[in-house]
Amino acid sequence: MNNAILFIVLALSAGMMIPFQTAMNAQLGKALQSPYFSALTVFMVAAVGLLIYIIAMRYSIPSTQQWSVAPKWSYVGGLLGGAYILLIVICAPKLGIGNVTVLVLLGQILSAVIIDQFGLLHSPIHPLNRQRIFGVILVIAGVYLVKKF
Repeated sequence: MNNAILFIVLALSAGMMIPFQTAMNAQLGKALQSPYFSALTVFMVAAVGLLIYIIAMRYSIPSTQQWSVAPKWSYVGGLLGGAYILLIVICAPKLGIGNVTVLVLLGQILSAVIIDQFGLLHSPIHPLNRQRIFGVILVIAGVYLVKKF
């Protein structure tokens, strides 16, 4: 399989997991009667799962040098992941899985075009153009239609 196609399939798979993750996390939050313990549990399960995978694949532990060269702000990604899980656990029961998913998608698109426009966080610059703006408008229209109906 062509590498580009493989990565497209992997990215689509990651996207397809989000609504399932939202529904599962919301149910866990309901059962635990706490979005905070739900989010914490999700991250503990993920950490254990990744640890098992790393051990099974016999990956070597990065050196102190490798850990230290990462920009300090890059570690904030974990906090953003935690905030994301917490927010979907809070919002999904109130708004529904479909609505939360399309709103998350809209948020992703809006922040992605800002990151691309300005090359934030050392990302390559992909300037806004008419086509990208039209794509954002289409996503907004889609969000509106899903939310309304």
